[in-house]
Amino acid sequence: MPVYKNEKTGKWYCIYRIKDASGNSKQVKKSGFTLKREAEAYEHDQLANASYQPDMLFSDFVELYKNTVDKRLREHTIQTRNYRIKNRIMPYFADMRLRDIDAKAIATWHNELISKGLSAGYIRNLHRNLSAIFNHATRFYGLRDNPCHKAGLPSVANEQKKEMRFWSLEEYQTAIECVTDLKAKAAIALLYWSGMRKGELLALTWGKLNTKDGTIKIDRSFQRLKGRDVITPTKTGNIRTIIIPKQALDLLAEYKSHCFDTGPADVIFPWEKCFIEHGIAEACQASGVKRIHVHGLRHSHASLLIQQGVNIVLISKRLGHAKVSMTLDTYSHFFPTEENDVVAKLSMLG
Repeated sequence: MPVYKNEKTGKWYCIYRIKDASGNSKQVKKSGFTLKREAEAYEHDQLANASYQPDMLFSDFVELYKNTVDKRLREHTIQTRNYRIKNRIMPYFADMRLRDIDAKAIATWHNELISKGLSAGYIRNLHRNLSAIFNHATRFYGLRDNPCHKAGLPSVANEQKKEMRFWSLEEYQTAIECVTDLKAKAAIALLYWSGMRKGELLALTWGKLNTKDGTIKIDRSFQRLKGRDVITPTKTGNIRTIIIPKQALDLLAEYKSHCFDTGPADVIFPWEKCFIEHGIAEACQASGVKRIHVHGLRHSHASLLIQQGVNIVLISKRLGHAKVSMTLDTYSHFFPTEENDVVAKLSMLG
């Protein structure tokens, strides 16, 4: 279709017709373009998108969805999501038309996943991935509603929440003395005393460490994807500078003294497969302290801060959470005596 120029304003505009979600034809006008080619490109994109009606196959729409949103996602996020879509979502919905997938179909899918013995948490993550696809369809392609909203988040009857494994201060002090590899020892200490994520630790360079102020700037994350080193922003995109206690700084200084020719741009802990995991395994075997995962060091730090009465807002900022509510949701069970304290105080008022 042709585009037009407003002789009074000098701006270009386009007029075109599309069908809405009900199949009714409607005329659309868009003005304000400085150049003719801008108006033509806009009209072309709108008509191309309008041709993808909600009755297209789910598998076809997923490709359209990926092409749009992948530019805004981290590579690791895309890799995880694509695996879930391919192995857990496509087998059920690939050949269904988008508009035919309703809440009942979603609930049936939930039950199939539960029958395979998948955890409630994993199924809820799959549900969120599917819901994001339908959100895109409702927002941009005329689908009336998101069937995932009607189906609701799934739950697994009688499933017990996995225990969060972490070290107390005493356990950490016992374990760290049994780590013989200095690189692993310094990494474990920094994770315990900072609460940073493993990827954030592996992205650190010596230039981010300010020994005078005792601070570290955390602004990137490291990921190992298909044999490649990939550096991205942090998980939430936040940049934070946190203070590191002397215990960790001393170990870092000792470790640095054994490193050859380090510069500000050099990473503090060059990637080696599972070197932190091996350090933890060695510590647990030698000390008898319970085994935890690397992420358990982050939980250990949060537990330590809560026990010390640190404000939850400060804890959230230190951990790099996007919202304080995320910190509360994750670590609310670390406040076992709070309600008893409240009741005791209320009793005194009587």
